[in-house]
Amino acid sequence: MNTIYKHTIRRIFGCVLLSTLPLGVMAQNVRVIKRDGTIKMYDGSKQNIKVTPVPTVNTNDKVKTGSTLYDNLQALGNYTTYLRLIDSFGGIQRAFKNEVTDDERKYNGSIDTLTVFAPNDEAFARFFAHNAWTDEQGNAISSYEQLSDGQKLSLIYMSYIPGFVTANSLHVSESARGYHRLYSYDRQFNLVPYKHTGGTDINTFSPNSNSYIDYAKELNQHIVDGVWIGYGTIGNNTDGAFAYSGGTMIWNDDYWQYNGLSHDDLAFIGAAAPEGSGHITIGNAHITQPNQRCKNGYLHLVDEVVVPQPNLMYTLTQARFGDKYSLASSLIQRFNYLKYDSDYTGYSALINDGDSAMTVRNSLLDRVAIKTPAIILPTDEALKAFILASDNPLGQCGINQDNYYTMLMSLPREVLQPFVKEWFRTSFTDVLPSRYSNMRSAKGHQLLAGVTTPEAYKLAVQQVIPAVDGIIVVVDAVPNAEELRNELTFVKLAGQVAGAALTANDRYEGERRTSPFSTDYQREMHNKSFTMFVPTDEGLEQYGLVDPISMASNNRVSWRYWSLTPDSISSNGTRQIAVAARAYRYDYKEVRNTETDRPLSATYSSYANENCATGNYGPIKRQLLTDMLDQHIVLQDVNSLLNTQRHWYLSRSGMPIYMKEHTNTNIVVNGGMQIDLNERDAADKHDCNLQFVGQNSTGTSVFIDRPMQPTTQNVYQRLQSNDDFGMFFDCAAALNGAYDLKNQLFDIETSEALNRKYTIFADFSGSYARYGNANTMLVNFFHNFNYTIFVPTNEGMQKAVEAGLPTIESIEQFVEESLDDNGQLPDDKREQAQARYLTLLNFLKYHFCDKSYFLEPDLESGDIEQTTTACIDASNQQALTADINSGNGMLMVRDASNRYKAVKPDLANIIARDAEFNDHPTRARYIRSASNVVLHGIDNADYLLFDNTLNGDFTRAWRTPSAARKFVKKYGK
Repeated sequence: MNTIYKHTIRRIFGCVLLSTLPLGVMAQNVRVIKRDGTIKMYDGSKQNIKVTPVPTVNTNDKVKTGSTLYDNLQALGNYTTYLRLIDSFGGIQRAFKNEVTDDERKYNGSIDTLTVFAPNDEAFARFFAHNAWTDEQGNAISSYEQLSDGQKLSLIYMSYIPGFVTANSLHVSESARGYHRLYSYDRQFNLVPYKHTGGTDINTFSPNSNSYIDYAKELNQHIVDGVWIGYGTIGNNTDGAFAYSGGTMIWNDDYWQYNGLSHDDLAFIGAAAPEGSGHITIGNAHITQPNQRCKNGYLHLVDEVVVPQPNLMYTLTQARFGDKYSLASSLIQRFNYLKYDSDYTGYSALINDGDSAMTVRNSLLDRVAIKTPAIILPTDEALKAFILASDNPLGQCGINQDNYYTMLMSLPREVLQPFVKEWFRTSFTDVLPSRYSNMRSAKGHQLLAGVTTPEAYKLAVQQVIPAVDGIIVVVDAVPNAEELRNELTFVKLAGQVAGAALTANDRYEGERRTSPFSTDYQREMHNKSFTMFVPTDEGLEQYGLVDPISMASNNRVSWRYWSLTPDSISSNGTRQIAVAARAYRYDYKEVRNTETDRPLSATYSSYANENCATGNYGPIKRQLLTDMLDQHIVLQDVNSLLNTQRHWYLSRSGMPIYMKEHTNTNIVVNGGMQIDLNERDAADKHDCNLQFVGQNSTGTSVFIDRPMQPTTQNVYQRLQSNDDFGMFFDCAAALNGAYDLKNQLFDIETSEALNRKYTIFADFSGSYARYGNANTMLVNFFHNFNYTIFVPTNEGMQKAVEAGLPTIESIEQFVEESLDDNGQLPDDKREQAQARYLTLLNFLKYHFCDKSYFLEPDLESGDIEQTTTACIDASNQQALTADINSGNGMLMVRDASNRYKAVKPDLANIIARDAEFNDHPTRARYIRSASNVVLHGIDNADYLLFDNTLNGDFTRAWRTPSAARKFVKKYGK
């Protein structure tokens, strides 16, 4: 058995069958396939809507059911050229003659029956008169004699599939719905032999000249503009070794029309069958006489020679060197990559022993290749006009008529990927005119802006190019234009580190299911006015970001900051980001600068290829970057921030931002860390200064010379370190130490309730610990929220004590004095002790108010706003409220006494951040949650009253057992 026969007979029946019909559509119809091949289709009402019987007698009287395929082709008389093709390959000829041997069946997997799509001599005459094929000398193919073996094999492969398949059954096999897919010989045009030489160079080799099929004379595989490009020639073999010879699709017009597509839809993609053709389209051909039964198969007579169609990759490659949509093709091929292919490695012996086969793949196409996708490409004219338009952010980066191609090809992939990935649609049905209203981007935009109707869409379409694995639609518009024009493009271009963080969740184009690296900023901020303060790459490299986790231990030896620089991802993985991080020792007594500071060991680093969820310091880099983004976005237009009487704003994460200067000509901003350093007069004190401004469609990017950061001081530290707040702090902290007292008073409660319900701070050790900065405790409520604490000064606390406010010491003394002779606390005394404890607890909690409020001395007029407090009325489970008045250069709170209490200016706007770590600060790797807090001291030796019945005398809460019982029911149960 010769080699050509062995190869051919093994592959000729390798038909690939795929489906693109949506499941919802499939479920609407019931299809019954009868033994004779008849298909009955029913809609939801079970009514028979089509029955197409298969004739029991051939309509062409020259075709005899008892004769073989080969004999019937001879009997037809005008199929001589097709028979010459069959005779060129012994294995194929024997299959047509029904002479396949037992050995062939056993060793080569031969199938005895074929379904043949046979073109006659007139069809071949038209093919030789009009085709794009050339011979080895480059001459146009105009006769059968010029065809090479490879070209003959391409044509013969396009003409049959295995088994007895009627025209009706072409869309009802177990694995196919609506079409079959035919392939020529088992090669891909984008195959790359990879020589294992110990290095990473890609070496290409000429094929063995004694190859049994006349493939290409050389492997035409290059790198163009740094991108791998795969070449191949459709139908001939002079331009590419292992050339992918294409394939074609078999469409059933009836099937798709009964499943919701119109004849116009099918005509749009070139799949509509003309009247009288049996409603079957096979690539460029149509069945004219279907279902001519033979001894060993079916003959379907077709009107044209079926010519292999290219695949999408080949078509895109060819387009790169055309003049219609070469720009779009070039952009898409920025996402090409090499991938080892085990299926093709076995063929490497044809070129050179020991090579491996690599294929050129495209990560954007990989995302949608699960079905039969469509690609929507803009024409060069449309894309160029869009790029050079005045409202395109690229214009702010210097793109112009002379350099647009160079700049377009050098756009960061992080900018380009969200723009072009929407050009790839998961199914060809997504781009049909009848479905145009649903052709939208992931953000809900009409994919072609300005093209509003199916009729307008048809006018915009310049060309539809069918391929064996999908279609390409060329339009005179730019798909997904809003993405490149949107609010974040300028950020990604001018700040590579910030841009990489913004688009990290889009990085894995090849992964169909990915977990976002960070919050989806683009979706949340779309169509919202915002200002984004963007740290420059130079500032992030030179000054970096202080690591708040390292600061939590209060051990200066552990303090560090991280320098962040753009980095390239060179390996496929998960949760990667194109940023490198390197740690340096930090001390606020020294000026921070990576040019002079000593870096820590290489262990303290994280590079682009590292998994940010599981890597050594990847989680810290991830947290620093996501926090940086959240902390630098203000959801207000920049014009509303300039020349106003306000100085305090909140970032997207709730971090307070102090605008030290905000005029039309200059902006100076600070976060809590900058405020702390400046007030401390540290060597590392600094402001964050304006560098330049970029305007986008819905927001403004304000580039600053270095990043802002929140304070590292939590509420516990702020209260403990401020002498004016000493008594308030001592009363709050004492609740945690009174465990025996709480257990004695509230012994029916669980241990967790004793630790959380009856305290201000969460314990930093034990079963219910929450981890904050070393030797501190976190506030027990308002987790992940912004809130304000109006703190009574020591004078205000003394005034409350004089009005009967209990302390832990006084409650413990009352309990001790109330014990009976058996050392037990009587029930009435217990209730009175509980009322005392709850009075102290709720007095403290009422000073904690939801939301952030600032004293704005320059603000002439303000608002009165109701806020909720941390104090809960247990009888109705409602939070007690207070009113905030922020006008006339003052900040005041109206409490339950209906009196306003003012904030003391020299104790106002103290910023804290309660950051909860995932572990003890010496072992922590990330911040689990964080609350941003503003503290104000209350002026005039005053405090806030949570219950007006206690005005002037807190002892009313427990004066009698019944009063105590009533009070406990309201505030404790």
